[in-house]
Amino acid sequence: MMIIRCGCLALMAIAGARTAMAEVDLPETFDFMGPTVRTIKVEDGRKVAYVDTGPQDGEAVLFIGGTGTSAAVTRLTDFLRGMREDLNLRLISVGRAGFGQSDPAENWTFDDYASDAEQVLDELGIEEVSVMAISGGGPYSAAFVARNPERIRTIHLAAATSLATRSSLCDATEEKMKETLDDYAAHPLKWWAFPEDSPTHRIPGFASAAGDDGARTFAMAGQKGSGAAEIAEYRRYCDLPLPDVSQVDAPVYIYQGGQDSLVTPAHADRWEEVYPNIAARRDYPDGGHDAQYRHWDQILIDMAGMGDQLVVCKDGESRLMPEDEGKSAVQEGAILGICAWQ
Repeated sequence: MMIIRCGCLALMAIAGARTAMAEVDLPETFDFMGPTVRTIKVEDGRKVAYVDTGPQDGEAVLFIGGTGTSAAVTRLTDFLRGMREDLNLRLISVGRAGFGQSDPAENWTFDDYASDAEQVLDELGIEEVSVMAISGGGPYSAAFVARNPERIRTIHLAAATSLATRSSLCDATEEKMKETLDDYAAHPLKWWAFPEDSPTHRIPGFASAAGDDGARTFAMAGQKGSGAAEIAEYRRYCDLPLPDVSQVDAPVYIYQGGQDSLVTPAHADRWEEVYPNIAARRDYPDGGHDAQYRHWDQILIDMAGMGDQLVVCKDGESRLMPEDEGKSAVQEGAILGICAWQ
């Protein structure tokens, strides 16, 4: 009797499993595993890496990552990929010389980056773009918009250096600069380290993805952890002037952390001075050098053409509110950004 009873239970379990399997909703497409890095050869024969991610009919954004980042750095914004695609935004990132899969180049300049970006956009058939620059991407964005004022929809500068102040490395010896930057290149997790209280630690997988980009930047094409390309980049920041953007009349949005010790508010002040059409300056008094990620939701809204709206979490619900109403809500206890930040 006991044997028969066990057999019945086993048959019932098998039948239940078959029923559950029959209810599985099988996918018709693959899940997203991150942006695809492609390359093209530019006019001088160099190979330049780029990423093109998002709706192919979307509003194009030239995304320029910070210093020591590869073309695949758009991955670090994929924590809001669904929101970005709902807003119909398409990110194009162009790798800088010597980083990731982009070939190195001697005496390469901000203007050379602009030329590379133009060729990638032309290859993709893209004419009009918004420009989004993070941290060390600032001067490269200035070079691109200065050469292409008629192509620019809007400009977004998030914790972006304007060369307003010199890095301490600019006054270091060649040996010291090499020692410092070679060490960072050999240790990508150190390069991408955020303070323990950084809101980026609330994003699942962010730190790992950041480390992966550092490894790609400094080793993907056989660089073997060499900081040579980063040394060259720092020299540009030290020695080259900020490109002249005084004739660019596209609306400019500035995002600045008040506690940012790497790209201080002096940089935001300078952007305000050199651009004639500042649409908004968004200062975050308690923000550090992570405002570009902490407020990526607001940046997306601004890039989508809704710069008069604020992203606010109120009463446990993420809302898009007119700016004045949103500011009032924050004064009454709401927080900026989607509720996931809580």
